[in-house]
Amino acid sequence: MIFNDEASTQQRSGADRLKGSRSFEDVGVVIAIDGFWIWDSWYIEHAGSWHAFYLKAPTALGDPDLRHANARIGHSVSSDLAEWTALPDALGPGADGDFDDLAVWTGSIVRHAGVWHLFYTGVEKRSRTKIQRVGHATSVDLLSWDRVSNAPVTTADDRWYSTAARPPSFDEPWRDPWVFREDGLWHMLVTAREPATDGSAHGSVGHCISPDLLAWEVARPLSSSSGFGQIEVMQVLQARGRHLLVFCAAASDVIAEGVPAVTGTYTAPADGPLGPFHFDRAEPIHAPGIYAGRVVRKSRGDLVLLGFVDSDAGGAFAGVICDPIPLRLTARGTLQPEGEA
Repeated sequence: MIFNDEASTQQRSGADRLKGSRSFEDVGVVIAIDGFWIWDSWYIEHAGSWHAFYLKAPTALGDPDLRHANARIGHSVSSDLAEWTALPDALGPGADGDFDDLAVWTGSIVRHAGVWHLFYTGVEKRSRTKIQRVGHATSVDLLSWDRVSNAPVTTADDRWYSTAARPPSFDEPWRDPWVFREDGLWHMLVTAREPATDGSAHGSVGHCISPDLLAWEVARPLSSSSGFGQIEVMQVLQARGRHLLVFCAAASDVIAEGVPAVTGTYTAPADGPLGPFHFDRAEPIHAPGIYAGRVVRKSRGDLVLLGFVDSDAGGAFAGVICDPIPLRLTARGTLQPEGEA
C-alpha cells in the first residue's frame, strides 16, 4: 500500500487520540495509522533521517490475535523521531508455496558495501505461524526491496534448537533476527528455544555466522537455561563501555528466580556482544504497557526506547508506537527511564 499525504495526516490524528493511554504516564504516541495495527519495530538512521520499519495488519480483521497471520512490513520516515511520515510498505508475503507466503515478521537491517540488507522472519500457509524461518531482502535506497531468494537463509538446527520435527515440540521458533558485525564476521541472533528434553522450555539465544551476509552457518546457542520461556526481539548494544542485551518477554515466560515477572522489555548485562548474557540479572525497563522495545541511539549519543503500546485506556490492543522514552545506564548495567532508580 502506498501512503500519501492524507495517510500521513491520519497517522498523526491516530496518535493524538491515544495520548491518554494508560501504558506509560508521560508517553504519547508517534506512529499510528488509521485502519492498521502496528507492533514490533526496528530503526535505521541514514542521511539525516530516521527510518522506522514495523509490522502492520488491518484492523478490519476485528480480532488483534489475527494480526500475526496477516502481517507485512511497513515503513515511515522522520527527521527527529517525533513527527513521522508513512511511506510505501517495505515487504509483504512471498509467492504461494514460498516459506513466507503467509506473513512476514520482525527483523533488522544492516548496510554493507552500499547495499541495505533486511533480515526478516517468514511464516508459511502450510504450518500457519508454527514454523518460523529467516529470509533476506536487499535495497539500495531503503524504499524498494528485493528478496535474495524464495528460500530461507537460516532455519533451526535440531542439534541445538527445538524444532517441529523433534518431539514433543509442535512448533519451531526461529524469528526476530538481529544482525551485526563483530570480529570480522556477521552474526545473527535469533529467538529460538532449547530442546525440551527435561520438560523445561527455556528460550534460547540462537546464533548464526556469515562472512558476507549471504552464506550463513547455524551455530551453537549463546545461552543455556536462560530462565526465560521466550527471549523475543533481541538487540545487543554498548552504553558507556558496558554491553547489554535488550529483549522482551511476557510475565508468564519468566522462569528465573529473583527476576521480576512482568510483560515488557528487559535488559540484561553482558560481557560482550556475543555474551555471556547475565539473564539472572535481567530487569524490565519501567515502561508499563510498552512491548518489543528498541533502544535507539540519537546523534548526541543519548539513548531512547521506542516500542508498541499493547493496550489503550480501555484495555483494548492499541497497536501504535510510543513516543521515545529517554533512558540511562544504571549502576547494575541495565537501562531504565531517566529519573528511575
